[in-house]
Amino acid sequence: MQSTVKLGVRAGALAGLLLVGLFFTDYGPATNLNTVAHWVALSGNAFSKVIGALLLIVLGALFGGFFGLVMRRQPATLARFIVVGLLTGLLWWGVLVLLVSGLLWHIQQSPYGVLFWLITSLVYGLVLGSITGNMTGGVQRVQYEGARA
Repeated sequence: MQSTVKLGVRAGALAGLLLVGLFFTDYGPATNLNTVAHWVALSGNAFSKVIGALLLIVLGALFGGFFGLVMRRQPATLARFIVVGLLTGLLWWGVLVLLVSGLLWHIQQSPYGVLFWLITSLVYGLVLGSITGNMTGGVQRVQYEGARA
């Protein structure tokens, strides 16, 4: 079985790729990918959308590695993967959207933008936890002792 960190990196990159697909089909031709490039001051050229897409995949893999580090000593249940994945998505939102774009670059966000990035960050975390939980073959199943027929 592969280590949880490697699985987290792979699942994070896949979850980032899913966000790229969502942002590409969102309103406008990949407008939100320009926003991601703008967070790190790499927007304003013809390749802003490509840079934003690559950043989402790379940042997704980095946060997935962090997720794998947190999960390597935890019991492997699907519910735990999903909860820690959602917390990782919340951390993604706090670090990238609030800290980097807001405090570092002073990019003003509308309430819609803050909620939009919160929801997409939670989707990232949910997908990260689900993919990692399903990629680990040894997820413990919780068995309930109920009435036997």
